[in-house]
Amino acid sequence: MRGLGRVLRFWGGGRPDGAGRRRLPRALAAAGACLVLTGGADAAQPPAIRFVDEARKRGVEDLAVNSTGPTFGDYDGDGDLDLFVPVEDLAPGLADRLYENDGRGMFRDVAAERGVQNPGSINRGAVFCDFDNDGDLDLLAANLPPGQPRERHVPTTLFRNQLKESGQARFENVTRAAKLMRAGNANDEKIGGIGDTAGGVGCADYDRDGDLDVFWKNADPEIENALFRNEGNWTFTDVTASAGVAVQAKLRESNAQGSPNWTDVDQDGWIDLLVTNEGDSKVLLRNKGDGTFEDITRGRRPPSGLPFLNPGNAEGACIADFDNDGDMDFYLPLADQANRLILSRLKEKGTLTFEDVTLKSGAGDTGGARGCAVADFDNDGHVDLYVNNGGPSNTLINDVIAGFPPFVQFYIAWEPAQNALLRNNGDGTFSDVTRGSGAEGLGIGSGVGAADVDGDGFVDLFVANRTYYAEGKQVSPQPGQNRLYVNRGNRNNWIKVKLVGTRSNRNAYGAMIKVTAGDLVQYHETQSAHGYNSTSDPVITFGLGARKAVDAIEVRWPSGSTQVVQAPKVRGVVEIVEAAP
Repeated sequence: MRGLGRVLRFWGGGRPDGAGRRRLPRALAAAGACLVLTGGADAAQPPAIRFVDEARKRGVEDLAVNSTGPTFGDYDGDGDLDLFVPVEDLAPGLADRLYENDGRGMFRDVAAERGVQNPGSINRGAVFCDFDNDGDLDLLAANLPPGQPRERHVPTTLFRNQLKESGQARFENVTRAAKLMRAGNANDEKIGGIGDTAGGVGCADYDRDGDLDVFWKNADPEIENALFRNEGNWTFTDVTASAGVAVQAKLRESNAQGSPNWTDVDQDGWIDLLVTNEGDSKVLLRNKGDGTFEDITRGRRPPSGLPFLNPGNAEGACIADFDNDGDMDFYLPLADQANRLILSRLKEKGTLTFEDVTLKSGAGDTGGARGCAVADFDNDGHVDLYVNNGGPSNTLINDVIAGFPPFVQFYIAWEPAQNALLRNNGDGTFSDVTRGSGAEGLGIGSGVGAADVDGDGFVDLFVANRTYYAEGKQVSPQPGQNRLYVNRGNRNNWIKVKLVGTRSNRNAYGAMIKVTAGDLVQYHETQSAHGYNSTSDPVITFGLGARKAVDAIEVRWPSGSTQVVQAPKVRGVVEIVEAAP
């Protein structure tokens, strides 16, 4: 693939290099802003962030397909990124897509021949997770029940990749055999999987036994979410009640849309969980390390997640270290109000608290957000934001889509909107640089993922848009399409980090990566999903600005061990395999 550069592999450990040096931040750019981001920044005027839409050229445009969010991963193990696109199959030709990369960033849909087209499914989102730690990526797809006359009821579906077993990257539906069904649910048993309205799925090793567990979100406000523990033998157990992750009793309306957000908020080595909802507060669940969780959302004293009580219509979250201080912050895309930026104050205060800095940061876009993605798009060392907007949800679905009974009433976005590209200025503020960026993306947005599809070291964007159908016919005033925005790049340097777990889960979801390059120190936590049911590049790109060297990469694995690689080469991929005890 063009631009991949060197791939350096490391299996051994090493000694830490000590704390990274930091210089004083630049003066605050926005009047009244008082938030200071740590880490260095280039003094020169930052280069413009520019994209060009190459969806048609690369074979992924799919005009008028009703796609929800992208899922990136190398499912066939050939070293380049492939792309699964979930589709709400409401008309002929709208089945799920699996775009195989030919090694040059050109794609071909192979969903049918690989066994994941799943015809008749109404797919809300999907994740690539290696559930058996055999080195190939399995696929979990979150589906809705039939809303109009259907041939069959397609449940949330678990596909096992047969690459290691047979040498062919083909998938087998193992949902029923894996017992991915809710305890005591007769309908799940009947149809062979979870049959209610999926809001999103995500993977993490919450019990630290080395394999990935599943949290399933429900978009029906009267039906509970579910947590499934991976038993390690291709079976799962519903532990929702015993783990204490049920939210029905905590909220008036638990319409849980978007990806579940797994992240270690208190950095104690146990992965925690944020559940976003529409029409009610978010729920921040702290992992107690004994197989159970506690709700800390309303805590008046630390650990506390009070800013998450905002009742906006959030569809997942984007988690990153926006201020380069070593703890994870949250960006909430909201369809009904300004998006929220909530920073962790763990490092500053030594205890877990959060601060909503939306107003003074300038990150509160009001375009009717559905999805978001985070990446350092200009490789200056500060994580930027991209928001996929859909306009306000102000049209009653019954008015525009026939066939809904009068007791089913909810509002949808009907008019397309522009997206938002927000540059992190490195001083506590963000600048809207959408205009002229080439990534304005007019449409009724849903999910968005960030990935370096052409391997040049600059992160690209895949944007999904809605097209509404009723009784097999398009009813949207304007058909949507997928967009692949290829980053045109600049002269800034970069380094990529690819993790392979051994004692930890093979995907290394939940690992914390620290990259030190002189005065610039950056952190990234690996995650299975974000925003509106989307998955970004599992190989993490760190921008370096003009810096020509990296002092060290430090990885804190989900198993609890720490590993350090000294002085890796820049402008290449560093593959780090978890060291033996």
